[in-house]
Amino acid sequence: MNNSFFPQYTTGYISGVMSLRKPQEESLKILEEIVNAVQLRKGMNLNAALGAVHAMYPICSDFEREFMSLTFALATGVGKTRLMGAFIAYLYTQHGIKNYFFVAPNTTIYNKLKRDLSDPNNPKYVFKGLGCFADPPQIIADDDYREKPLSLFEADVHIFVFNIDKFNKEDAKMKKINEMIGDSFYQFLSNLPDLVLIMDESHHYRAEKGAKALDELHPLLGLELTATPLVTKNGKQTLFKNVVYEYPLSRAIADGYTRTPFAVTRTDIDFYNFGDEQLDKLMLLDGIACHENVKTKLAAYAANHGKPVVKPFMLVVCKDTDHAKWVEEFIKSDGFRGGIYRSKTITVHSRQKGAESDANMQLLLEVERSDNPVEIVIHVNMLKEGWDVNNLYTIVPLRTAASKILREQMVGRGLRLPYGERTGDRDVDAVMLTAHDKFSDILAEAQKGDSIFKAGNIIKAEEIVPEKIEHTQLAIELEPDWALDDAYEHTHIERTPETDSLLKKAVKRIEAEVDRQLQTAPGQEITPEQTSAIVETVKEDVAADKDLGQVFAANEMPLTEWMQYKTEDTHRAAQAKYIPIPHIRVTDAGVEEYAFVDFDLDMSDFTHVPIRNELLIQNLEDMQDRQRIKGDAIDFEGYNPKKVILEQLRQKPEIDYEKCSALLFKLITQVCSHYEAKFGENGMQNIVMMFKRDIGNKIYAQMMQHFYCENGFLQEEVIGLRNYNLRQSYTYKERVGLYESFTSDIRSVLFDGIKKGVFSTAKFDSEEGELTLARVLESDPDVLNWLRPAPQEFNITYNHGHRYEPDFVVETEHVIYLVEVKQEKMLNDPDVIAKKKRGIQYCEVASRWGKANGYKEWRYLFIPAKQVMPSSSFVQLAERFRAL
Repeated sequence: MNNSFFPQYTTGYISGVMSLRKPQEESLKILEEIVNAVQLRKGMNLNAALGAVHAMYPICSDFEREFMSLTFALATGVGKTRLMGAFIAYLYTQHGIKNYFFVAPNTTIYNKLKRDLSDPNNPKYVFKGLGCFADPPQIIADDDYREKPLSLFEADVHIFVFNIDKFNKEDAKMKKINEMIGDSFYQFLSNLPDLVLIMDESHHYRAEKGAKALDELHPLLGLELTATPLVTKNGKQTLFKNVVYEYPLSRAIADGYTRTPFAVTRTDIDFYNFGDEQLDKLMLLDGIACHENVKTKLAAYAANHGKPVVKPFMLVVCKDTDHAKWVEEFIKSDGFRGGIYRSKTITVHSRQKGAESDANMQLLLEVERSDNPVEIVIHVNMLKEGWDVNNLYTIVPLRTAASKILREQMVGRGLRLPYGERTGDRDVDAVMLTAHDKFSDILAEAQKGDSIFKAGNIIKAEEIVPEKIEHTQLAIELEPDWALDDAYEHTHIERTPETDSLLKKAVKRIEAEVDRQLQTAPGQEITPEQTSAIVETVKEDVAADKDLGQVFAANEMPLTEWMQYKTEDTHRAAQAKYIPIPHIRVTDAGVEEYAFVDFDLDMSDFTHVPIRNELLIQNLEDMQDRQRIKGDAIDFEGYNPKKVILEQLRQKPEIDYEKCSALLFKLITQVCSHYEAKFGENGMQNIVMMFKRDIGNKIYAQMMQHFYCENGFLQEEVIGLRNYNLRQSYTYKERVGLYESFTSDIRSVLFDGIKKGVFSTAKFDSEEGELTLARVLESDPDVLNWLRPAPQEFNITYNHGHRYEPDFVVETEHVIYLVEVKQEKMLNDPDVIAKKKRGIQYCEVASRWGKANGYKEWRYLFIPAKQVMPSSSFVQLAERFRAL
């Protein structure tokens, strides 16, 4: 089978236009290799086909069906449905296959598949980006086949979508004669010469009856997708034998395609001394502490990044319906957070009937909506597959079986990314599992390479302190004595302790009202009407004070005039606190250039050993590489292992040989020297011959950890100047003065009392470097103003649209500095280098514009953290670490 109408639809092209993730792209390439190596046809020799597939992918040892069936075991959240669309696009454009039968295990997944396959307006539409279908594929589901002849379905590609129960029963309608077809629909499908069977959540189709029904369809090919390639029989679990690609949850988490799971426990407690109810209550209270903490964090993240607020919820998994009823009663009692979750909790299980069941199910299906009040869902056992939500942040498994697989299934419900990708904010990118009595099991798991938990991702419940949230205020407070002297000079009223108190109160209230005005209209001039409104508010406040009212009444006229002047003056002072930020626009993205930071290979990944000569009948990775076998020995004459590895690497799209030849030569030499030192030259050549693709992939994987891209011909222009700075929402556990000591993790500490900064409060990521620099800036006479910029303060992007958030902006008399402070170990990190280059570019563009428009010059500083000392002066740091 071949289709010559779409020669450009290679797997690489499809991966690009569909923006496939790496595991999806790898799966598509594997399908291509297998289909090209095995001549697809009905009634083909399955033993010969299995031999070819097994030679390429040794983990596949049996198709396990009466047709060639391949399993792609991809973790939850990676994008199995999108991959199905890529499979269809490839098989249609390159092999002319037009008929596909989707099998769904339940109604939820069935409805989801229909929607994802048929609705172009659905954000999860699987064919988005593909232009190969003149007409969208025709979806045939439900009773469509009974209502009109199949010849009237005009699209070139037909996709049949059915629940497994529709056709695995003896009396199924699909198996009865249909006058529209002249045969049963089931028989019609089995007669199609090019039917490809696509099985979603395929672990459901291993039971005898379901498997037999699928076999009788006689498909050309079966494609199975599941996150759990396991069959349970007689209480034992065995792995599928037809897996050709595995991408476990642990890799998906490590690669950043999901949120990161954290285990929550309590230290130094013997949980075996607890009764069941005591332990349940403790886990629920610790779970709700996690929930409330992340709720605050999500609100702050949304405010700082201009994103929609994600409303999190907590899932409580119970052992049975009686247990669920007890849990619901406890959560709705005054003993659980004072009963505040009474109207925010629902219970869902199969025994519920009627209106209650319908109402709760509707709330469950809409649990992501911000206007949905539900924050706690109580459920018995596991929620069904196909129930995909992005806002499950806390999971509390009470008295449930907690095997490794079940833990992964539970946590899998909370791994989808609410914003589509990781944000870099640990709390937004996390999901919490309370693990009190199973903590030791999880800790043991965390030491293994395939665990979804890592040893560092453990949270102690007793350290979860409720955090507060603070919105930044402008640092416009003047010295009290100076403010009073100015007020008396302006009003000429008699100075007494009472008038001192009145004026201090009025100054604070005016500053607060001006700040509030600037929050609603930042950067705008204050109008006379707004000034008068602020004065009236302050007058009412002062006059209502029983101790100060008489003093105010006796001096109302001069005080009113002073308040008018003070409001305007405070507004001017507040506006002067802002550091103006030029906004740039990229007018020509130019050509993306790729670069690698120099590094040495970690040789612990390279563990191959030579294959014994007498077993060398076939190259394990290249079906056509049979030319170097001579009897029981390998002929290495003319064999250049370095060139062989280089050819593997040159196939990678990110690697430009001309630009990084020196690095490639160094890394390849390191690999060859590593194996030669262990096994000699002959052994090294043996290994390279037999494992060249795996060696190339291992080198490539490490190279990509040192990879970044930049726009070689980037053209930018300043399109405007924002004359105010963005406020931030900070969450914190501890609040201290800028120069005071603290006991919490610095990232949970809010520092206040800042006078020289734009805002009076700030947070820092490190004590060495960032906090020290802030203290230097606050006391340095050459610094006029400084700022910890908000995440969206600058519109600087790098590496495919990632946003760059500088550490500081510092204003002096003639120059504004963009400042990055980095730990020494990060100085050569490719991500940091990419940010540095973009920061320098921004300052060059802003300076050219500033020179032409009467604004200050911009300079970029890149300061190693250890170089910032309490005794440092900012001018000296600026001279030493200006990046050119």
